[in-house]
Amino acid sequence: MENRDPIAFPRAVEPTDEDLDRALAEVDAAIALVRGGAAVRIRLIGFALAEMVAGLAAAHAQLAGVGFHVDRAEVAGAPAVIVGPIL
Repeated sequence: MENRDPIAFPRAVEPTDEDLDRALAEVDAAIALVRGGAAVRIRLIGFALAEMVAGLAAAHAQLAGVGFHVDRAEVAGAPAVIVGPIL
């Protein structure tokens, strides 16, 4: 006997404000490391909310005088964020 009931897949959940705040805090930490000289370039890999926080993150990076780039070459299903020197 075949089961023809649909399989309930998890639905995509909209991120909460806390999720977005945490994602932006990760980028801000990378900016602080680059600006402080502790790193030259930081790549946040598999950064699921990269595109959702990209606007604010780019503004924070610009104000800090460092470069910001979203690398859409997907790694593990999510884009990467690169924070480093302005090229």
